[in-house]
Parts: sequence; structure tokens; C-alpha cells
Amino acid sequence: MPEVEANGTRLFYQQAGDGPDVLLVHAVTSNQAVWLFSGLFDALAADHRVTSYDLRGHGQSARPAAGYTSADMADDLAALHAALGLGPAVVLGHSFGGVTGLHAAVRHPAAVRGVVLSDSFFPGLRHVEPNFGKMQLWADVREKFALVGVTLGDTVDFADLFRQSAALGAAKLGELEAIYGTFGRGWVRQLPMLAETNCGADVMAVAGLTADAIAGVRQPVVALYDEFSPFLATCRWLEAHLPACTAEIIPGAKHLAMLENAAGFADAVRRHLARIEHPTGG
Repeated sequence: MPEVEANGTRLFYQQAGDGPDVLLVHAVTSNQAVWLFSGLFDALAADHRVTSYDLRGHGQSARPAAGYTSADMADDLAALHAALGLGPAVVLGHSFGGVTGLHAAVRHPAAVRGVVLSDSFFPGLRHVEPNFGKMQLWADVREKFALVGVTLGDTVDFADLFRQSAALGAAKLGELEAIYGTFGRGWVRQLPMLAETNCGADVMAVAGLTADAIAGVRQPVVALYDEFSPFLATCRWLEAHLPACTAEIIPGAKHLAMLENAAGFADAVRRHLARIEHPTGG
């Protein structure tokens, strides 16, 4: 897998296809393999130049101690974009990956043609989101970690998740990997490594992406939120306040639409990409 030095950090990426540029940005604690596993990378590469990469601290990318806010990640994205010589790209980001993409639209507008959000929570919109921290996905994590003697709080706390994962011995980590199975094994192994960084705290920082900054985004934004998402208030806010935002609900999904409804998610992404790339229908 190729790598590039971007914003002082070594980032691993993959690229395929020809056509308009699309950048895929995964969530915190994930990695770019999610786009391959879901089939979306290959589906989009049929008529786009698709680039995905591991965020700093994730997957095979370098793991510096600091620099994990959405502002830092947006600068990483822009540096990777420049290093690879990409044209104005549509950035598709899942969860925090969407926050990174929208922040890149603010900080580096020439690089970002449009943004497709997949069930993203924005620290700068915490005041509009009554269900922050109450994700079913977090409840599932709490239940699984309890099986190996780890007690996590009722609301999302990445820093605590990373610390407690790092405190587990090899035997308990092995038990956790077995609980999560083949696809989740890499996720479990990554958690202790993130304990060595500021990632847990940084990803919850507003970092300049305030409500006013979000409302000022002029590029087309697509808000794809899951039917059972805890962040539907955010979806409604985005649709109401951004001048060029289109919202769509992905049926049957609760935060991982690219896996929970892969066909429906891919269809929505392709339709909205076509609209962004051909706004007059030509």
C-alpha cells in the first residue's frame, strides 16, 4: 500500500479508477478497510478516481502523540490532496470522517468540491443534539467490554475507552478479539495504540468548526443519516441551516450504513455524486 508524507505525518492510502476525484474518510477507531469491506471503494472506482486513506493514528498511518482535532485532520486531508495532485474532490466521510471533510471545506475550499456526510456528530452542534452519547453502538461496546471485566460509562468517552483497552493484558485483549470476530479484530487491536495519543480528547473539540462556520459552508453538502441514528437532530439542523444541503435517510441502519445497508448506501452515494458533478443534469 503506498504512503505519502502529508502535514508532517506519514499517511497510507489506496487509489483506483479514473474520473472525478472522490476522497473517502473513515471514522475514529476505524480504518480505510471499511470502504473495501463494504464494497463501496470498488463500486465508486468504476467511474471515479477514488482515494481512501488511514487517518493519522489509525490503520497503517503514523501515530503522532498530538494533532487529532478536526482542524488537524482537515489539514492532513488537504496536504494529502495536494501531494497526490488531486482535483477538487467530493469528500465522503463517515462519522468523524464527515466532520473532517466539512472542516476541510471550510479551511481548504479549493480542494473540496462537495461533502457527503455519513451519520456525523459535530462537537460544534452539541447544543442541538439531545441524544449525544446515547448511541446504541456505544451500548453494544459497553456490553462486550463488560464480558472481559471492563466498565465503561453510559455515554461515549473515547479517551476512557482507549485507556481501559491499554490496561487490559494480552489474554483479555485476546478474549475481546474473539468476541468481536474477524472484522472487529483490527478495531480492538487499534484501541490500546490510541491511548498513547491525544485522540480521545481531540475528536470532541470544536476546534473552530462552530455552528456559524458550519452554516457558512457554500459547497454542496449531502447529509446521509441512518434511520435509527442518534443524530437525527443534527441532520435536520444541517438541512435547515446550510445553503446547499440535501438530506436523505438510509433505511435499516443505526450508524454504520455502509455495512448495515450497503446497497442502499451505495445507491444514495452514487445518486448524490451525480447531482454534485452535474448540477444541471447535463
